[in-house]
Amino acid sequence: MNCTCNRIFLASVLVALLVVTIVGCEVNRPSEGSKKAGEHITNTVTAVAETDPVPQNKNEDSADDPAIWIDTTNVMGSFVIGTDKKGGLATYDLDGKQLNYYADGNMNNCDLRYGFQLGDQQVDVLAASNRSTHSLSLYLVKKGGVLEEAHARVIKSEMRDEVYGLCMYRSAKTGDYFVFMNSKAGEVEQWQLIAKGSKIDAKLVRSWNLGTQTEGMIADDETGIIYVGEEVVGIYRFDAEPGGAKVGSLVQMSTEKNPDMHYDIEGLAIYATDSVNGYLIASSQGSYSYAVFERQGDNKYLGSFRIEDGDVDGVEETDGIDITNVPLGAKFPKGMLVVQDGYNYDGEELVSQNFKYISWEAVEKLFLNKE
Repeated sequence: MNCTCNRIFLASVLVALLVVTIVGCEVNRPSEGSKKAGEHITNTVTAVAETDPVPQNKNEDSADDPAIWIDTTNVMGSFVIGTDKKGGLATYDLDGKQLNYYADGNMNNCDLRYGFQLGDQQVDVLAASNRSTHSLSLYLVKKGGVLEEAHARVIKSEMRDEVYGLCMYRSAKTGDYFVFMNSKAGEVEQWQLIAKGSKIDAKLVRSWNLGTQTEGMIADDETGIIYVGEEVVGIYRFDAEPGGAKVGSLVQMSTEKNPDMHYDIEGLAIYATDSVNGYLIASSQGSYSYAVFERQGDNKYLGSFRIEDGDVDGVEETDGIDITNVPLGAKFPKGMLVVQDGYNYDGEELVSQNFKYISWEAVEKLFLNKE
């Protein structure tokens, strides 16, 4: 009787372990459906460099959103800030080497702006959505990959669902600085930054709701437009000013009516070629690809591209992205695109997530003749 029970128990354990192993393999491999959804996209580029992996387990969905800080006195001292939504913020040099790590909470998205007046000095400010405290975290950005905590208090969001996506905006009309945050429930908040002694405070000036999950956002300081990605709908345009309408217009060809777009719509970024022209880039997570729209007019769709294997491994299931148009040496003569990599490989081995660096020149060559 006991032997029979033991055999049944051992068999059950083996079956359970087999199920866990199979499920684990499925979880830790890129979606074949997503891969096939983007296979028809023939425009491809490769990454020039990649960052050190985030300090989380390889099975964790942890790296999320990058921001690029430009050192205006020495561009080669510029660096990338990356969020780790399971632990904090990391800074990386232009070769991808980690400079510093700040274990300040589960930071989901980040963005930065230059020249905020704080007392008698102008400072560069990084904002991050902190899921650990349901708040807006603020930092001063300094040379050498240094971030200095700058919020005057815990700036709690009033959204019902946890804070998620984030972007910053500087108004060309007033010079005021703002942070937009959103939630998985589609809520959006606009906060105005206010100097308070040596720290920075914020006040809520506008809020609205898109209805379903949002994350990716980018504000265009020159045109006064904020683009918000409703993940399973498309990209909306809104007036970025605090008195602007709470109803937006949908960017055409940013929905699944476009065969190159497959939900979720994730990271958004702008590459400016002058004060109004350039490109709007969106991560199409469901097709391992990136959609390119005109920045100007009605955001005409130009096409999509993928990041394939090269000297650095390719990219799958991207969350956040950022772009700079500032030349950063021989590797990035027209600036740099930085993307989060959902499945980071060292050879054939899956390792922890990281961020990939792509030369904008390589992307632009694919679309210059399509404008």
